[in-house]
Amino acid sequence: MEITMAGRPPKPTALKIVGGNAGKRGMNKQEPDPTYLQDLTAPEWLPNRAKIIWNELAPHLSAAKLLTNVDIELLSQGCVAIANFRLSTEKSGEDLVKGGGFEKGESLNPWMIVQSMSFKQAMAVFQQFGMSPAARTRIAIQPQGDLFGGEDKAAAYF
Repeated sequence: MEITMAGRPPKPTALKIVGGNAGKRGMNKQEPDPTYLQDLTAPEWLPNRAKIIWNELAPHLSAAKLLTNVDIELLSQGCVAIANFRLSTEKSGEDLVKGGGFEKGESLNPWMIVQSMSFKQAMAVFQQFGMSPAARTRIAIQPQGDLFGGEDKAAAYF
């Protein structure tokens, strides 16, 4: 039996610390802290089209400190979804309806169905990485900056 929780997914502790703990609820002191992924080589089992996507995205996610060793499978699934999306877009071309129009006996181009499903899968995966404008609005990073307002004030303080 699977238990699903309604509502917004929990905010990672690191983001609570950086953005402030507005709810004043207790923070998870034992939250996993996986190692950042150093080897950005795509997994061998990925299809070639998905490896192209991996090579496009992995460096950007790594530079943003969003890619860890435990994210390999999730990123792989997203890369397969985007590869399928691109392939289905290419295959469907301009013909959205099989036969040219919705007349008797005509139906939606099957590649459009694949495209729609792939898009939904990719969005579900990449929102976890903050890769949509809406997903990025949930991330609040406030750089600490200069605590004393300049070196002169810091020296005078001590």
